[in-house]
Amino acid sequence: MLETEWLCDWEKLAGNFWFNLLLKKRVMTYVNAPIHDLLIRIKNAYMARKTVVDWVVFSNFKIKILELLKQYGFINDFEIIKEDKKAFIKVFLKKVENPVDDIPEIKFYSKPSRPWYVSYKDIKTVAGGKWIGIISTNQWLMAAHLAKKSKVWWELIAEIY
Repeated sequence: MLETEWLCDWEKLAGNFWFNLLLKKRVMTYVNAPIHDLLIRIKNAYMARKTVVDWVVFSNFKIKILELLKQYGFINDFEIIKEDKKAFIKVFLKKVENPVDDIPEIKFYSKPSRPWYVSYKDIKTVAGGKWIGIISTNQWLMAAHLAKKSKVWWELIAEIY
């Protein structure tokens, strides 16, 4: 095989998604529902007994959701990593000791194609008040029980128990 043929094959491989993944390069993919992706990645990491979720693409909305999850004890902490002009989020999870209690269940209501709006009268406590519902209001993000107390209505994103 000539050297130029080998280089052409190498260039073809370098553009391949799986080849880049094999070389541990961060490959950016388009996500249709970034909030769903964030919550499912956290749940999957818990199920795999991992303590860190790496390279979550940064957005202010994701930061607000992570602050809410941290406030209610679903995650330990998170940090923002800036690399060149891009920013990523690294999420630190709690250690799973009891899989039944420590791995969260997530029920999504709003989707990108169909937002789910609720009135404060229709907001129910999640699992008897044990866990939280995430509501996006005109006052930013808040837990469902706080939205019910302040008589605000808006979009119910998900419930986490």
